[in-house]
Amino acid sequence: MNFRRLKYFVKIVDIGSLTQAAEVLHIAQPALSQQVATLEGELNQQLLIRTKRGVTPTGAGKILYTHARAILRQCEQAQLAVHNVGQSLSGQVSIGFAPGNRCVIHHHALITGGSR
Repeated sequence: MNFRRLKYFVKIVDIGSLTQAAEVLHIAQPALSQQVATLEGELNQQLLIRTKRGVTPTGAGKILYTHARAILRQCEQAQLAVHNVGQSLSGQVSIGFAPGNRCVIHHHALITGGSR
């Protein structure tokens, strides 16, 4: 079982059609069917019920769909977290002001500027 096959499987179930999923995924429909067949072979389970009206997941397919969606979501979150490392500013800043009216203006600017 690999990530790409899980992604394909989730898209097929979401759309409910191998043909339409193939178009969305930019893959030939026979190649997509082969990916599903390989996944079914790896799991030794039929995952989709195929009819002229489309496809629906079997009981095993529903279980795989739930887990595959969670896996894909976690992979997206991991990519985002890794991408964001070092992207945000953090740390401590110390600023001193001389007494006077300008201090109030600067204090206000710091508060509004720090909330961005």
